[in-house]
Amino acid sequence: MRTRAEDNPAVAAASILARAAFLAGLKRLGDGIGVALAKGAGPPADQAARRVLARGGPALLARVAKMHFRNTQKVGA
Repeated sequence: MRTRAEDNPAVAAASILARAAFLAGLKRLGDGIGVALAKGAGPPADQAARRVLARGGPALLARVAKMHFRNTQKVGA
């Protein structure tokens, strides 16, 4: 490991591909349950968690969220 490893073109390319795969997976997962999912831990993620909880209860939320994170505790799951 080293700092600023993305100066290496191979590391930069891997980072771009990993980000694209993450975003595509998040969209596919959201499409599969009928709720647009937000990345991160801010208000958009809280709102998405509330929509998922309202749509399918704690079981559905557990399929798309880390239940031990504070976001899920905030929405009452």
